[in-house]
Amino acid sequence: MIELSRYITFGQYVNNGSRLARMDPRAKVICAVLLIGLTSYLSTFQAFALCLLFCIVLHQLSGISLRYVGRSLRPFIIFLLIAFVFEVLFYVPPKAPQWLWHWWIIGITWQGIINSLLTIVRVLFLYYLVTMLSFTTSMVDLTDGLEVLTAPLQKIGIPMNALVMVLVIALKFVPIFVTEVERLMKAQAARGLQFDQGNIFQRVSRLSLLLIPLFVSGFKKVKVLNVAMEARCYGSHAGWHRTKLRALHFARFDVLALTLTMLVCVLLVGVNLLVNR
Repeated sequence: MIELSRYITFGQYVNNGSRLARMDPRAKVICAVLLIGLTSYLSTFQAFALCLLFCIVLHQLSGISLRYVGRSLRPFIIFLLIAFVFEVLFYVPPKAPQWLWHWWIIGITWQGIINSLLTIVRVLFLYYLVTMLSFTTSMVDLTDGLEVLTAPLQKIGIPMNALVMVLVIALKFVPIFVTEVERLMKAQAARGLQFDQGNIFQRVSRLSLLLIPLFVSGFKKVKVLNVAMEARCYGSHAGWHRTKLRALHFARFDVLALTLTMLVCVLLVGVNLLVNR
């Protein structure tokens, strides 16, 4: 039986009462943005090794199984491998290359292999950080935290409240979308349609049968969400101000986490600069 929800866990909130789950959402968003920006900047294996140590501490605080975190990565491993091969073969060195193998416009160099490995490591870190943020933060908390952090932009006329809501709904719609695809595939399998048999073209043709019912179901869910938001008077009305059920307060652990994250960022930038000298 097809069970996509077992392997695609991105966007699901895990309320296990861990220290990371109980953190202020503003602190979590700031830490995540700092680490994501840092990961995009790092370019040495030594710096990534130190970043891995910090992620291990982060994972212990989350209380979430590593196997559960890695489930969503399984369907994308093949794409990462394809991207790695293409980057190795078509990498153009800035200086005169020392080819390990070369033919026409493709070739293999040590620099191409190292850069490709760094790209894969960077993607894995980005995936882990974004996934951990979605696992440890509910949709309501994430929305509240982002709205508070982007409040200055709201004052100059940018509708950040609406943009934040759209972003959070899009992220949290991923598990709903996966569940709906799984339900449709099981319904078709019950009618005798086999998605795991035949060549690649036959499988794609069978999957295309899910598109129309998936769109219909998606529009129905959007309509229900629209009615629910209107019933709660959500919208931009003159003079209206939305209140919060729970006030956000920075605790001692939140300040400690922010301070530690900034120190780690400074340390990793320093290590990266020293190695590249």
